Amino acid sequence: MLSQLLSHARRMALIGTTGITGLATYKAHTDPIHLFWDLDHTILCSISPLPKDPITSTTKQKDSKQSIPIPTPPALEHFDQIDDDFPYDAKTLAPNTRTYFRPGVRTALQLCSYFGILHVYTAAQESYTNNIMKELDPDASLFTKVLHRDEFPAIVKEGKDLSIATDRLDRAILFDDKTSNFKPQRYENGIGVIPYTSDRVEKYLCTDGYDKWDPYLEEVKEMARLVFIAFSGSIHLSGDARKVVSWVRKWSNDR
Repeated sequence: MLSQLLSHARRMALIGTTGITGLATYKAHTDPIHLFWDLDHTILCSISPLPKDPITSTTKQKDSKQSIPIPTPPALEHFDQIDDDFPYDAKTLAPNTRTYFRPGVRTALQLCSYFGILHVYTAAQESYTNNIMKELDPDASLFTKVLHRDEFPAIVKEGKDLSIATDRLDRAILFDDKTSNFKPQRYENGIGVIPYTSDRVEKYLCTDGYDKWDPYLEEVKEMARLVFIAFSGSIHLSGDARKVVSWVRKWSNDR
């Protein structure tokens, strides 16, 4: 009897998984969701002037006789650039800014690209945005539209109006650490992101060995949360991603 119940449960789980996958594939081809991503403090953190090399902790390994090395998470992916919002040497063109990508961001964006149309929506200037796109999307295959303040200056004071990029607001979500940017759509399309700040970067850089896993996984967890929200918005039976946004905001008290 028990074996029959387990067999039935496995079949139902398989049917459910197949159904969700089929629905996601169908939606991706017929009515894809538009996913707008902020840059600074959402999927990356830029620090200017260039930070000094971090001072690592002097914590010793508890068991010096341990022969098996303790795995550590990957180093933070970063690159140096000139952010012309800040002073820089026009003669040497030496970088004045270091940009760190949030752990897990590349995988998250790639997963979202399978079921949605991705866009960048930032209040940064064009030159800075272009520098990031060269690193994040070098062949311009990941993001469909890249919106910045030089092209849409109203972003800075009025927030990010999604209607300039799509007329399907029922199929659009904006991920941003600044919830004030959600005003144009009356907060109906925005998901607040835990800010990826310099403090969080330094927390990782100034930690040794195994202890790096906690700050690293905090960022991966946040990116996984955003992918789940994006996917849920894509397959919601009503077809309206704003219903998922509303549920998330109520659940997390995201104002």
